[in-house]
Amino acid sequence: MENLQNKKESILESALVLINEQGFHGCPVSKVAKNAGVAAGSIYTYFDSKEELIMGVFEYVSEKIKEYVSSKDDESMEYEIRFFNYWKNYTEYFELNPAHHGFYDQFVNSPFHSENSQLKPNGWHEWANQFFQSGIDSGAIKYINPTVLAILVNSNINSVVRIKNNFKNRFAEKNVNLEEISSLIWEGIRNK
Repeated sequence: MENLQNKKESILESALVLINEQGFHGCPVSKVAKNAGVAAGSIYTYFDSKEELIMGVFEYVSEKIKEYVSSKDDESMEYEIRFFNYWKNYTEYFELNPAHHGFYDQFVNSPFHSENSQLKPNGWHEWANQFFQSGIDSGAIKYINPTVLAILVNSNINSVVRIKNNFKNRFAEKNVNLEEISSLIWEGIRNK
């Protein structure tokens, strides 16, 4: 059973890297199989189509993000500290896993992220919504729909990581600290 799980994870990681490097259309199933070291038919043991494989990669990355960020959350801490830890940990996850960030960024801005795909359960999105709901419930942040808060914060984290990757040297020269963005967001959502 573990060997099957390892094979599936190898396929997902292979697809993730190739999609990040070459986009969705530059990633045929045969190339994913070759990169994963499996027979092309093996992919169809786990996924009925390339589209299902791509959705599988999205679910895989979402679960990895949730595992990383949630494992570093400490509910006993003051919510403001938890918020800045959330920001740091989500940013750190993408910085440690650039292929995951590249895939996730491409996916959420692609036709694969359709209305239909958004209706499927997503553990990461559910956990993030609960995280922001706990801030509302504790009175630390304004009453704003937790989904809106998750979109606001997560899309800014995604943008900060992308900007850091693309303009690192330029910002270093000008002494620009992108972490100030988290403080600006916090000031906007905190319950004063």
